[in-house]
Amino acid sequence: MEWMLPVNEMLNQNITKLNCTLIPPGFHGDVRSVRVMVESLCKLIDILGEQSAKAQGLNKVITTAEKLRNSPTHVLYLLKDAKAKEGKGDVIGLLKVGHKHLFLFDERDKVREVEPLCVLDFFILPDRQRHGYGRVLFDHMLQDLETSAQELAIDGPSPKMEQFLRKNYGIDRLIRQNNNFAISPQFFAAVADIKPKPRRLRRSIY
Repeated sequence: MEWMLPVNEMLNQNITKLNCTLIPPGFHGDVRSVRVMVESLCKLIDILGEQSAKAQGLNKVITTAEKLRNSPTHVLYLLKDAKAKEGKGDVIGLLKVGHKHLFLFDERDKVREVEPLCVLDFFILPDRQRHGYGRVLFDHMLQDLETSAQELAIDGPSPKMEQFLRKNYGIDRLIRQNNNFAISPQFFAAVADIKPKPRRLRRSIY
């Protein structure tokens, strides 16, 4: 692995929220320091994204620094262990979410047009799983964005993800959609349909 800035020097908080700027909250420095930090953080995000894709058996990587940079509506949460690597810190999990415009079927097979918050990628390092870290990270996101697990659309949920939602949030099953997303049975009770924009009358040019 190429040299990277220690995690604790890049990320001040145990859970860091990143957007398309790739600048962690609370990070300060001159132009060179910011450049070195962003380069290191990009490498870290790319490595985690590759590990996540491999763990889920995906053919393509969902999370990369470049994709986040080009997605202003997406948010990436990184969970770190500050004591790892002899006190230098290590990132042990990621959670990427973002709003998407979707057409989803409800349980009566009615098509609904919505723009929900979507879980796009979720990964905890294998040796850190089953220690509650996933719940900590997911709960943080729900609280930060003032939402609930029932209001989320999940992109391509794995069996592990289904088990996680069932165990931690009481979502016993997911309604699969043709577009690879899945939602809870309570989804449409919590998420409002997009109201069609009123058609503007054209002014006569005569």
